[in-house]
Amino acid sequence: MTVSNVINGKSGVRPATRQRVLDAIAETGYRVNVTARTLAGGRNRMISVFTPQLNRPYAAEVVQGAAEAAERLNYDLVVMMQAPHSASDFSMMTRLSVGALLIQPSPEWVRGDLPPHVVSVDGPSAHPLTVDNYGGACRAMQHLLALGHTRIGFVSGLDAEPELRGEGHERNDAHERFRGYRDSLHAAGLPVRPEYTAHGDFTKASGERAAWQLLHLPDPPTALFVSGDAMALGAVHVAQDLGLHIPGNLSVVGFDDLPLAGLSRPGLTTVRQPLPTMGAVAVQMLAALAESQACPLPAPFPTELIVRESTGAPPTRPPHL
Repeated sequence: MTVSNVINGKSGVRPATRQRVLDAIAETGYRVNVTARTLAGGRNRMISVFTPQLNRPYAAEVVQGAAEAAERLNYDLVVMMQAPHSASDFSMMTRLSVGALLIQPSPEWVRGDLPPHVVSVDGPSAHPLTVDNYGGACRAMQHLLALGHTRIGFVSGLDAEPELRGEGHERNDAHERFRGYRDSLHAAGLPVRPEYTAHGDFTKASGERAAWQLLHLPDPPTALFVSGDAMALGAVHVAQDLGLHIPGNLSVVGFDDLPLAGLSRPGLTTVRQPLPTMGAVAVQMLAALAESQACPLPAPFPTELIVRESTGAPPTRPPHL
């Protein structure tokens, strides 16, 4: 009982005794068996995280914030990676954890009814967390327009053709960023040119393909607004491989402000969204739900334009290859 009280941070243990237990834990390398503790009937302190690919910087940033919040709240965080095109089985989560955090879940993940104790970041659930994608996109576009760009390409995180045709669809982050791009052009009296929009999937490779497509147009854009930093860095690398100077020949703006955005050369101008904060808030919400407390959905998190070296005035001549 004394060891249990020390491990769980409870009071009522004399300081000298607590220190002896901690020393023994350090010496033996003891770790709590979370599953055994839960199955034994103890209070459930596990939160599950489902993400398609933990090596995506976006997911890693959210998980980092979630892990720090879980530690503060004395919860255990278990991260589970799921194949991108398979439906998730939440039965184990329901048995062993108080709730789940979904990060960028694909539609295949969420077929049917989700359990009520699910919080999502960039995806559907009863408790979805999102950011001001539209406002962030507008700020990115206003930055490029103020620099003098009129031929601005857009790399979407999904197929934007339904938007271009004026068709309705479910609102999500990628569509909101395209809407900000489109409305900013309209407000500036500029047309939305379908050939200036390329499809990506938030990976670096898709950004490379999209940039190659846009930069080989007969009248290529002088700036690219890319709706994800990984894709934006892919676009920068393709442009440099083609002999273009960033930003002398081409300006590039991303979205996320991942750590790599500030480390790239040139530094990437981007729209910052508070990914670690969103992960932390998600865990706080799941802990509140587990304890039957009120859990109001927060307003969309604010975004901020971070100006670095990848944007500048348009070239005097188009960047023909």
